Amino acid sequence: MLSLRDADRRGRPDIVHLCLLNALGTPLNKEQMLCVYVHTLNDEVISVAPEVRLPRNYNRFTSLVEQLYQTHHVPTEGKTLMEIQSETLQNLLSRLHPSRVVALSVLGEQSTTAKVIEPLVSEKNPAIIVGGFPRGHLSAQVTQLFDAIVSIDPEGLDAWIVVSRLLYEFEKQSSLPENRWNQRPKE
Repeated sequence: MLSLRDADRRGRPDIVHLCLLNALGTPLNKEQMLCVYVHTLNDEVISVAPEVRLPRNYNRFTSLVEQLYQTHHVPTEGKTLMEIQSETLQNLLSRLHPSRVVALSVLGEQSTTAKVIEPLVSEKNPAIIVGGFPRGHLSAQVTQLFDAIVSIDPEGLDAWIVVSRLLYEFEKQSSLPENRWNQRPKE
């Protein structure tokens, strides 16, 4: 992989797998208050339905992604749970019309997770961008699309940790029902 162009910024399926598992398993997603997209270096966008249940096993996940690339949507029959199409990040953001776009990068302005999320909770349609690559930084071309670039740790964190912290903080500060646990039937 090191010999490939932009090797540092190429995403790895294992990083994407962990980020998706973290995001899709949250109460925020279960309440359908989360939309998840994966943008690739080749300008493809994978749309992920909130009710998708991804395989926990990485090998099964890669098989699912291979199927996705072959058929452009999975499952092949019934309701589409994952779909891939050619689309730039700029076009995706234009289509989604986010009210504010914040990206996470160690090169961004230092902040805390709580301070990053606080203004986004009141936004109508915020978007948060987390890079799913092993090292390196967002390209100068895409950083122009963001309203802010922030860092929640000076040393940098794994992408799946960033996703978990951001979503947890958003749940704490949002209108997600506080008594969600009391609403479940007792065993």
